[in-house]
Amino acid sequence: MRRSFAIAVAACVLSVGVLASRSNSGASDDLAEHVSTYIWRLHDGWFGGFSGIELSDNGREMVAISDRGMFVTGTLRRKDGAVSSVVGVESFRVLDTKGTFPQKAGLRDSEGLVLQKDGKLVVSFEGKHRLNRFSQPGAKAQGMPWRKTFNQMKVNGGFEALAINNWGKIFAIPEQPISDETIAQVFTLKKGQWEKAFTLPREKQFQPVGADFGPDGRLYLLERGFNGLGFRVRVRSFAVEGTVASDEKLLLRKGIGIHDNLEGLAVWRDELGRIRLTMISDDNFRLIQRTEIVEYVIPQ
Repeated sequence: MRRSFAIAVAACVLSVGVLASRSNSGASDDLAEHVSTYIWRLHDGWFGGFSGIELSDNGREMVAISDRGMFVTGTLRRKDGAVSSVVGVESFRVLDTKGTFPQKAGLRDSEGLVLQKDGKLVVSFEGKHRLNRFSQPGAKAQGMPWRKTFNQMKVNGGFEALAINNWGKIFAIPEQPISDETIAQVFTLKKGQWEKAFTLPREKQFQPVGADFGPDGRLYLLERGFNGLGFRVRVRSFAVEGTVASDEKLLLRKGIGIHDNLEGLAVWRDELGRIRLTMISDDNFRLIQRTEIVEYVIPQ
């Protein structure tokens, strides 16, 4: 998501805190335990701004999306369970329904990402709010249904969090509330139409920016906060049954100086049978920020 220069200046404070706080990133009051924070660097001009991530069931094959309209694929390598490198990296432009790459930045602000079981990708956009489906990275976009209510979303507060459950049902959560500020409204695509699915309790200082259904069937929600000095992060999970989300669990909550601007979330089960949270940060294409791939596990 695009931020003002004020955020970039504040991130300078954050960048110092990130390095100073690595050893404290798995505080004992969290259910989730910190595994690794990998700082990913490439010198290609397209690199950065990652706002969504999806992983294969084994947590190795990655597809990510940037808010400047790029799909990025690669393989995560780990050493002793911690991410050590990203190899085989390829980038693809996010094309429009005409098969062209939009020249206006506001038309290529891709934010949310889900990977369907058939390999197709669903992407949400801000700037000009919409959702598109792609047969693969680099393919021409296919239009998707819309709902008039979505036109009420703020320009910079659209669908950043997309998720798909184990039955292939897609869910979308706006970053900013459409009406009541105490709830996050969740929508789902059903028979070609978007419907209200359920609501989640929301705190004003945290915005939904990433979501995923885990192999355990629970909905995991990544939330980001910014208070003028740096970024905060929170991850909660919910049991979803029909039109009700319940059994809220706070898995992770970190103050400023621990992580950068985490926006993408993928949830999977590792070789030890633990639920693992893999998150990626949006560096806003600022030199004083960094692209981080952060992983936590939920102990059995």
